Amino acid sequence: MSTNDQELRHAIIREALHALAELPYEKTPPHAGVVIHRIVKNMVGNIDPYLGLKITYNRRALDLYPEMKETVARSSDRFETAVRLAIAGNNIDFGIRSNSDHIDLRDVIDETLGKPLTINHLKQFAESLEHADMILYIADNAGEIVFDRVLVEEIPDYRKRVMFAVKGAPILNDATMQDAEEAGLTGIVRVIDNGSDAPGTIAELCSESFIEELDRADLIISKGQANYETLSDVPRNVFFLLKAKCPVIAGHLGVQVGDLVLESLVQKRPQIITPSC
Repeated sequence: MSTNDQELRHAIIREALHALAELPYEKTPPHAGVVIHRIVKNMVGNIDPYLGLKITYNRRALDLYPEMKETVARSSDRFETAVRLAIAGNNIDFGIRSNSDHIDLRDVIDETLGKPLTINHLKQFAESLEHADMILYIADNAGEIVFDRVLVEEIPDYRKRVMFAVKGAPILNDATMQDAEEAGLTGIVRVIDNGSDAPGTIAELCSESFIEELDRADLIISKGQANYETLSDVPRNVFFLLKAKCPVIAGHLGVQVGDLVLESLVQKRPQIITPSC
């Protein structure tokens, strides 16, 4: 939590429990997340409690960016390696890692490059990318977006075809426009924000301009669990890139916690309404 004041913590918990009791059951875990985090930010008086972690992991990822580019260049399959690196970046998630503020990014990269994709729709992904004129890449976390940049730069004609989307305001360690600038993405593709401070992509909380771009996209690349939770029932050409980090998401996907996923939703899945991790 964003304060060591025990009385304030208790007050935040009481307020959050009251608000969650009023939340309709059919809403997704990210709906609950935005309610809780708005309460925390308002009562603590800090609109971006994760700012320090975001800056740290943007810098750590940028330090590894040349090595990641070299790894892709040496690979026998550049595209698959870039996809794996993008999924490796999904480990930079402090909504899940509540008990630690340190992630060894080199270990994460080595583990992800040596591990199979449990759900592997790489061929469909490559084919869809080949035929898409407008690609919307929906980002997840700060630091992770440097890994995403490596994948973006492997997409042919990415400067014209890829639009990169970040959050409209701080939530957890999710990437904002400031993070996209630090990661160098604003210099290579058009970057937009979704107008929202919610985890994932909750359509009713996003700006009209973002929804127009979402509707216009031929292909959507969705990063991370919260985007999966909020976009998995969207009847669109969406590819989900993530690491399953909790039993709820793993069970919904039919994989184990820790598995790597690149999934195209051929059939519409039921919306996730089970309490989140």
